Amino acid sequence: MYVLGIDTSTMTGGAAVVEDGKLIGEYVLNIRTTHSERLLPAIERLLNDSCLTLHDMEGIAVVTGPGSFTGIRIGVATAKGFAYALQKKLVGVTTLEAFARQFRSFPGIVVPMIDSRRSEVYAQAFQEGEAIGEPWNEHIDKVLEWCRLQGQPCMIVGDGALAYQEKIEQGLPEAVIPPPEFALLRPAAVAGLGWAKLQAGEGRDPFAVNPVYLRKTEAEIKWMEKNN
Repeated sequence: MYVLGIDTSTMTGGAAVVEDGKLIGEYVLNIRTTHSERLLPAIERLLNDSCLTLHDMEGIAVVTGPGSFTGIRIGVATAKGFAYALQKKLVGVTTLEAFARQFRSFPGIVVPMIDSRRSEVYAQAFQEGEAIGEPWNEHIDKVLEWCRLQGQPCMIVGDGALAYQEKIEQGLPEAVIPPPEFALLRPAAVAGLGWAKLQAGEGRDPFAVNPVYLRKTEAEIKWMEKNN
């Protein structure tokens, strides 16, 4: 079973194809051009180089967030369009659980952090790929305090780990932070997790998959501040 994975949740993004959980190909960029400019060319190149087409895909997995509001909307809308037009199964994957799959072999707690600005992060704790509690949108100090109380090795990953690396090293010096080239989300993890979910029967109607936001947009926050 071929599955296409799509990630546009942060500045890093791209696509990957797996067959029965095995990586066939991956295209990823970490540049400032918008996902609306690079996503479709990335998918086209990936499929061409893999000698595959969208019709060969049995399902599509897309990151639903949290992360960049605009980026997530682009990825989800693209995946929905493909799934609806081609009658393919669609499965949503959160940014945080995709990170957990990518680092599931770590012998401790994995805490993906997505920078949500103002020293806040989207975060969630996982062990062996399984969630420990619900996702947070908290000040990074609160997340680090929680990590200190666990009494286990913690790996901090994601663009939040890179953005606040100095603060993490000061507040949780024993934390493991992968090198920058390994700390960001890989589309292969999205495709692999999507394949696992589809195997478990989680494929859904395209219109049932929607973005996951853990807080309001900056525009909504400013409007509320202005009108309260």
